[in-house]
Amino acid sequence: MKIKTLILPFVITCGALFLAACAAQAGSAAPAILEYLKARVANDLTGMINWSCPEWEPQAQIEASTFQALQANLEGVTCEDAGQDGEAALVACTGKIVTTYNGEQREWDLSARQFRAVLDDGQWRMCGYK
Repeated sequence: MKIKTLILPFVITCGALFLAACAAQAGSAAPAILEYLKARVANDLTGMINWSCPEWEPQAQIEASTFQALQANLEGVTCEDAGQDGEAALVACTGKIVTTYNGEQREWDLSARQFRAVLDDGQWRMCGYK
């Protein structure tokens, strides 16, 4: 009887910790979008693909190719969760990407659109724009 009294709270505690860990694993989608943006300005195709959902990978390759000849950096970029779009999480970012080519600078305002992220194998990944 005494063993049952000790085991039951232990099992309940372990179960609660397991569920909390699973919920925390998904977490916020915003860091995944920020990592995708960092890979984009670094012209890191592998990083962009790693942070992309399978459906977005071809577009990630196109986006990477558009920055190949440019020097790019992020300025004042922050991202935060902004809601849901069906199965996808929406992420809103502020700040900009600044590109330079032949001495000419261009700024890309990241607040102009929202980013879509989907949960793929327990990891948030970039999967388009809204």
